[in-house]
Amino acid sequence: MTHPSPTSPIRTPRLLLRPLELADAEPTARLMSPEIARWTGSWKGNETAEEVAERIERSLEADRSGAAFNRAVERLEDAALLGWIGVRRDPHDPRHASLGYWVGEAFFGQGYTREAAGVLLAHSWAALDVDRIEGVAQLPNTASIAVLRGLGMRQIGERMEFASARGVADLCAVYEIERS
Repeated sequence: MTHPSPTSPIRTPRLLLRPLELADAEPTARLMSPEIARWTGSWKGNETAEEVAERIERSLEADRSGAAFNRAVERLEDAALLGWIGVRRDPHDPRHASLGYWVGEAFFGQGYTREAAGVLLAHSWAALDVDRIEGVAQLPNTASIAVLRGLGMRQIGERMEFASARGVADLCAVYEIERS
């Protein structure tokens, strides 16, 4: 398998996973809702296009520095932006990374997250040169837990995760997969 550089797109049967662009700021601000944000730690769900543009800049810098491998998730048939997905290296353990993702509410339940996560995970091992990738989901987030299990991740425990956007800690299931 050829592994993409931080600037290469990745195709699946239905999706294009491509680097984020500043042009994604406005569509992302429209997609991100409180319903989605409640399952994330860093989104409020009411970000402006300007705030999203700043987040995109930070994500692109993390990609350039080798700290992350982030992608916009776009549907091939109509180029609709569906959400974001990425793997970020743990700054305290460079051989360990975390998977994060979200899709807009209109795209729930269609298998897009599982499709995007499977291919991104496969490419992340080489892109970030890590040994372990974890996924963390709040216990009531059964859809996200199903995605993590579908990726072959195994639950290694539970822990409190601080959600900076909401100022609270959530009890989360922690899943992990090791490089084969």
